[in-house]
Amino acid sequence: MLKLIILDVDGVMTDGRKYYDREGTVRYKTFCDKDWTAIKRFRALGLEVIFLTGDPFNVAIGENRKIDVIVNRFSGEHRDKSDYLTEICKDYDVQPHEIVFIGDDIFDVHLMQLVGIAFCPLDAPNIVRQNAKVLDGNGGENLIAKMYDYLEAKGLISTGNFADHLDKVYELDLREKF
Repeated sequence: MLKLIILDVDGVMTDGRKYYDREGTVRYKTFCDKDWTAIKRFRALGLEVIFLTGDPFNVAIGENRKIDVIVNRFSGEHRDKSDYLTEICKDYDVQPHEIVFIGDDIFDVHLMQLVGIAFCPLDAPNIVRQNAKVLDGNGGENLIAKMYDYLEAKGLISTGNFADHLDKVYELDLREKF
């Protein structure tokens, strides 16, 4: 049974592009609303969703969407994402086989090898694609929605009664800051 969805952000929920100002500060990225809806759909089913990202820029985005964020690259340190697995399992009361992870870069491979199901976009490097289920789309192209559809089609998640499910999604939507 799946209990936790871990999302990399840049290159998965975005196309990986960052827009910088003259001082070198990231000013904006683009996200797909269908992915935010897919996250709410997961949460409406009782699955926890968290970000595990290298960019502190994503903390505010996670906070606005009521999503816990772990940043693995900060203050001159870059930890492997798999280093957080024990802590994540303890904090969310899950086992590695109950976790779904989606990432897009070489920094995601070790974690992909340790969780129950790993996904990546079509435009991920070869080594990443060799360690994950490749979704039909590049980073930023509705990958979380496509992952949801894949898990539902395989019977790994079920919405049950769609009207009830949609009501829960609406409830979650009202709690977010856009």
